[in-house]
Amino acid sequence: IIVATGFDLYDKENMAEYGYGKYSDVLDGLQFERLCSASGPTMGKILRPSDHKEPKEVVFIQCVGSRDPELHCAYCSKICCMYTAKHAMLYKHHVPDGQAYIFYIDIRSGGKGYEEFVQRAVEEDGVLYLRGKVSKIFEDNGKIKVWGVDTLIGKDIEIDADMVVLATAMRPSEGAEELAKKLKIAMDKDGFLAEAHPKLRPVESVTSGMFLAGAAQAPKDIPEAVAQASGAAAKAIAILSQERLYHAPTVAEVNLNLCTGCGMCVDVCPYDALTLKDGKAEVNEVLCEGCGTCSATCLRAAIQVKNLTPLQVHEMIRTSLGG
Repeated sequence: IIVATGFDLYDKENMAEYGYGKYSDVLDGLQFERLCSASGPTMGKILRPSDHKEPKEVVFIQCVGSRDPELHCAYCSKICCMYTAKHAMLYKHHVPDGQAYIFYIDIRSGGKGYEEFVQRAVEEDGVLYLRGKVSKIFEDNGKIKVWGVDTLIGKDIEIDADMVVLATAMRPSEGAEELAKKLKIAMDKDGFLAEAHPKLRPVESVTSGMFLAGAAQAPKDIPEAVAQASGAAAKAIAILSQERLYHAPTVAEVNLNLCTGCGMCVDVCPYDALTLKDGKAEVNEVLCEGCGTCSATCLRAAIQVKNLTPLQVHEMIRTSLGG
């Protein structure tokens, strides 16, 4: 199974200081993208929703909901720096005599040609980058006043904007947690699906046969999502092409003479591989991944992992040390 649940945008109503939902000329990135599209509501013309006039000053705000561990999401959404630069360039191409401002914390342009793309926005299209956060947005005489600070020059900034565009955070898609529970896939602290190993098994989950692709695993852009999806597909094909599947012999084994049927191992097993039958724990070896959680939990040492018993592990250590 390849899990590719995508992502949802962070709830912008939680960001009251930006006036989203209160002022019609405060948009998110997807809404601005639709304005730029020839099939959009304005047939590709960038017009203010409030009065359908062409905006002459547009403020783009990055990290809306991202990189804010105290109030919102602690992680970087990864794609905002690049698509904000793209949006600013699109605006300048549609409105050559307009001015685009971008408030940013840091510019993260780590990818092939990404840094050059940002440089084009500045040097060729005249986009003005302001390093700092926006503190408040409010409406005044038909304008959207943007209060912020430029930390590079140490001065407060006030802009009378015609439109504000928010680069909102990516968050796990709705229902991802429920799906993860059904598929027995672990989740990280941010609510994304967790890979088995970030370097050695980046497209696999800890559950055999479950593979991850795209923003289900973490925020990522299209090239990275395509690469990960290709890797997940290759892993899945490698399994489906086999006539017979083999399971690792390192699975849990119950000593029925010691088992009291307390059920603690059943409660902690992340793969639902343990059940109680006739007052004793029973292992489903097909589901068991040999993680050892049950063995570590059992107070009577009634359950051990085959081929990794304490005696065997002790002998491995002794041999490796030359004893």
